[in-house]
Amino acid sequence: MFTGRGDKGETDTGTGERVNKGSAIIDLEGDLDELNSFVGFARSISRWSDIKRDLEAVQRDLFTVGEHVTLKGRKRVITEDRVKWLEERISEYGKEFGKVTLFVLQGGSQEASALHIARTVCRRAERDLTRIASGREIDKAVQGYMNRLSSLFFYHALVSNKRLGVEEEIWPLKYP
Repeated sequence: MFTGRGDKGETDTGTGERVNKGSAIIDLEGDLDELNSFVGFARSISRWSDIKRDLEAVQRDLFTVGEHVTLKGRKRVITEDRVKWLEERISEYGKEFGKVTLFVLQGGSQEASALHIARTVCRRAERDLTRIASGREIDKAVQGYMNRLSSLFFYHALVSNKRLGVEEEIWPLKYP
């Protein structure tokens, strides 16, 4: 599908507002799209039904985040209930993995690697969301959700490696 309306470097935000494709709002939309793609990839290779369910719910939430941002909160929104859900999931995986005291090198299994990529893209999306929040009405729950989401991906990665028997590599505080 194409309209040709974006051939001059502008696009619609969903409210009828035309913006430059290099604008902060479009950067965020691109980050959310990229994040959702990586979450879908991680979901497709995960062996764990609980993580797959979490990732599917996150994909749906990411569409809601995008809609909230582009439509300036006029439709669906992320609520504090969704933030609480993330916190509960993080706590559950934290209990399973145990305490994290040092930095881990991203990787291990393919599942964990995909989740670490999702985590880093999520952090970029969160930074872009923070940048646009001063000029757009962004609900606090949306910002809280994006902040917690990267932690969920981190624990998903750690637990995936643990369940597969892949030991985390710890980043040394001193070089050998």
